[in-house]
Amino acid sequence: MAAVIQLSSASSNMEGYLNGWASGYSSTYGAFWDEGNGLVTNPLSTTVYEQWGNGATGGNGIYMEGEFQYSRGNLTGTVDSITLGSGFSQSASTGFSVSADLVITPDSTFPSATTDVFDWAIYDLTVNSSLDSLYDYLAAVGTEIHDTAASDVLVGFGGADTFVFTAGNDIVKAGPTGTSGFQDGVDVLDISAWGVTDFSELQISDLGGDAVIESVLGDTITLNGVSSSVLDASDFLFA
Repeated sequence: MAAVIQLSSASSNMEGYLNGWASGYSSTYGAFWDEGNGLVTNPLSTTVYEQWGNGATGGNGIYMEGEFQYSRGNLTGTVDSITLGSGFSQSASTGFSVSADLVITPDSTFPSATTDVFDWAIYDLTVNSSLDSLYDYLAAVGTEIHDTAASDVLVGFGGADTFVFTAGNDIVKAGPTGTSGFQDGVDVLDISAWGVTDFSELQISDLGGDAVIESVLGDTITLNGVSSSVLDASDFLFA
C-alpha cells in the first residue's frame, strides 16, 4: 500500500509549497499528546499517544494523528494522517493544530517494530528541521498523489508514484532535492476521472521538450522533460 497525498488549494503548486513550507519551518523538538496526559516532551514507551506535533507557534508546522508509542527513536503503532500547514499551535487540552494544506495518509506497514525510514523522517524533522528523510520515506513506500480540481503542479518521489488527475491543466515535474518528475516505466498517470477508456482517445504531443497529454474536454497534463515517444497505454490508468 502506498502513502496517499491529497493536495489543497494552498498546496496546488506542490513544488512551491514544499519549498516554502520547509523554509518557514523551525523545529521546537516537538511533543506528544493524548487526552489523558496532555502535552508530553519526554514520552513513556508504555503510553499510547494520539498526536505528535512540531513547529514554532504561529509558523509552519506538522502534526500526525493515530495511536502510537515512542521508545529510543522508534515509533510503533498506527499513524492515520500527517498534516503540513501554517499557523501551528498546541494545547494541553486539545493537542495540535495547523491549516490542513497538505495531508499524507501513510503506508500502513510503517511505522514498524524496528527502526525504519519513517522514524528517520520524524528524526530529520525534529533535529534538522528538514523534509529530506520524509522524501526518502515516500520514495520507499511509493505514493498516490491526488490533484485538486484546478490546475496544479505535482511532484513525485524516487519510488513508484501514481498521479491522480481530475481536471485542469496540470504539470508533473521535479521539485526540491529528493523529489522527481514522471519516471517512465515506474510511475502511472491515473486519468480515470477524465472518462477516457483507451489510449487512442488521447492527444499527445511535444512542446519545448515536454510531453503534453490532452483529453477531448481540453484538460491537460504536461510531463516536464519527458518525450511523448516513450508514452504508451501502460503508463495510464483508464476509466
